[in-house]
Amino acid sequence: MKTLIQAIQTALRNAAELSYITDANIFITPDENLLPIEMGFPAIGLKDGLINFLIEEGADWESNYAVDIIIYQLLKSGDVSVMGQTEPKVYGVLEIADDIHKALYDNKLSIAGMEVALPSEEGPLEWMESSDISIVKKRITYQYKKLEVNP
Repeated sequence: MKTLIQAIQTALRNAAELSYITDANIFITPDENLLPIEMGFPAIGLKDGLINFLIEEGADWESNYAVDIIIYQLLKSGDVSVMGQTEPKVYGVLEIADDIHKALYDNKLSIAGMEVALPSEEGPLEWMESSDISIVKKRITYQYKKLEVNP
């Protein structure tokens, strides 16, 4: 999981589609409601998910990894936080989700044995409050399947 989540972070930081999010605002978190104090907006949090193992007869097995990708944006009036705005430019949560998919869909992250890299779930928008600010967040879960070879 460590290698996978670091590779996702690097891929998102290097994605041209997400150049409007600073590297510091693409972070790894132990809980989606735990935000870095110095965090700016928009931001993306990465959280490890469930790992399943499929063991068949023989020396090889498959690992199935879930990684949650959480988008954070300040709550603004109207639908700006959700849909975005052209002037002045504000990226909405749904726009950011589309850009994440452009960067990660079927991206096996150059990890040996990685066979599948696809979204498995996209949750609804949610509201949260942190340090007296209101935030809109959305969770996207990506599923990764890796063939493991017994040494």
